[in-house]
Amino acid sequence: MSAWSTWLPSRPFEWQFRAPAAGVEAVRRQLLAVLEDCEGFEVDRLRWRLHTAECAPELWLLRDAVFQVVSVQHCQAQAVQRINGLVPFFREVLPARLLSQV
Repeated sequence: MSAWSTWLPSRPFEWQFRAPAAGVEAVRRQLLAVLEDCEGFEVDRLRWRLHTAECAPELWLLRDAVFQVVSVQHCQAQAVQRINGLVPFFREVLPARLLSQV
């Protein structure tokens, strides 16, 4: 047996798909809806990040990037309004102590 085989795992890596928590998909849809009228490379990159987020805290942290994109393409007041409108959706998936408005 070759030396390299001793440090390789005995079984090949198996992908384990875990479905997201019940409310995470609803929050993801709402975040994507906020970006509906925005366009550009950064927006496409952010959409990809939202699609690949696996949990509610990760989506919560992406609010900052959503805020930045909306404020650049529209205005800061519009971004504040849109981000604060997401808080009720996050209440279903995150503890209240973590939630705050902009």
